[in-house]
Amino acid sequence: MSRYSSLERPAPAGGPSTPALVQRAREVVGRTFQSLSEPDFRILWFGFMGSWFAMQMQQVARGYLAYQLTGNALALGLVTLAMGLPRIVLSPIGGVLADRFTKRSVLLYTQAALGLIALFQALLLSFHLMTIEWLIVAGFFQGTAFSFNMPARQAYLPAVVGKGEKLANALALNNAGMNLTRVLGPSIAGLLIAVPFIDVTGIFYIIALCYLWVWWSVYRVRNPGRAEGGRRGVGQSIREGFAYILSRPHLLALMSLGFIPLAIGMPYISLMPVVALHDLNVGSVGLGILLSAGGIGSLCGTLAVAYFANYPRKAFLQQILGIVFGLTLLAFGFFAWHGMLLPAIPCLFVTGLAGDAYMALNSTLIMMSTDAGVYGRVMGVYMMAQSIRPVTVLPISAIADAIGTSLTLLGCGAVCAAFVFSVAAFYPGYRQIGLQETARRALA
Repeated sequence: MSRYSSLERPAPAGGPSTPALVQRAREVVGRTFQSLSEPDFRILWFGFMGSWFAMQMQQVARGYLAYQLTGNALALGLVTLAMGLPRIVLSPIGGVLADRFTKRSVLLYTQAALGLIALFQALLLSFHLMTIEWLIVAGFFQGTAFSFNMPARQAYLPAVVGKGEKLANALALNNAGMNLTRVLGPSIAGLLIAVPFIDVTGIFYIIALCYLWVWWSVYRVRNPGRAEGGRRGVGQSIREGFAYILSRPHLLALMSLGFIPLAIGMPYISLMPVVALHDLNVGSVGLGILLSAGGIGSLCGTLAVAYFANYPRKAFLQQILGIVFGLTLLAFGFFAWHGMLLPAIPCLFVTGLAGDAYMALNSTLIMMSTDAGVYGRVMGVYMMAQSIRPVTVLPISAIADAIGTSLTLLGCGAVCAAFVFSVAAFYPGYRQIGLQETARRALA
């Protein structure tokens, strides 16, 4: 009889035992999703999944509907611009509301507004009253609601999970949820539009139900996200928010690090159809492969940031990721220029991974460097910068028409890598961002 029972046998010499691997996998999963141990954040996160799915399905449905109503591509740009402009202009006011009122109240009102706007569009379609003008008007009101929603949503997280490692983890999981819906949402919407009894009308009803789910989830959260700001005038509150940022060089650096790569680098996603159909000549199947590679990379990047939430040198890690994002975008442009699909795919995967991990870390560092009383206003300014991408797509697209898409992507990648390197090189305090907060928590 063996002197070892079946449960006691030692692991083979070549590697760890199965129970050890299972335990290690549990540790990785637990560390990656640690902020979900907070009941309020868990409710919010699963609730926000409905919002993210709604946003992705809406993007497909509105574009499809705009082209169906007009038969020209300009309508797509007008519909996108109608949603983007209010977010650029009104986000600072949304930040004031997030500081002046409880975050939960702001979210309840804005989610209700978004649901009603989606329901209104569904009813217009049901009664065959939808026109491109109504679609643009609805987009404007949706953009307005998002202007008030997004700063409150970002400022709510520190109130729910605190400013420790769980905040970095929660922000990364938020981005991971968005990236998951970015991979799944458009394909689900496309399939549902093709179902005769659902069609694009049914999509808008589903979007309204998604926002109802988000409203109910926010309603269930116990922590209201208390009001931090005083009852001053809106203009004075906005000025105080900008003055707060301008008086802190590290926040200015982080704002610029969030703005430039987003405005110059991230429009590569909008140029993918041209790369696939013209430069690489791989058709719609190749376009799907390229978009999937970037989307999966984005999801992996944000999950990696969630796992490394405890890493103290977040600014240094962000610098590396920003440079890698720029260089791999440059490499992707080079391979697309030469019509080389196989090496272009892994480049796009790494571009998505590094780019979204970089942006997740940027949001984390901004929140860690901000006082509670101005969370909303700082996030309002940051959301204003985040909303600029639909606008910068137009000039970058014009450059792509003039010199070629591949060369444009190559140049955008080079600018992003050089900018991130320059900020890290010429602002001595950049790499210290976040370390003071980490040290303070260690002594507490």
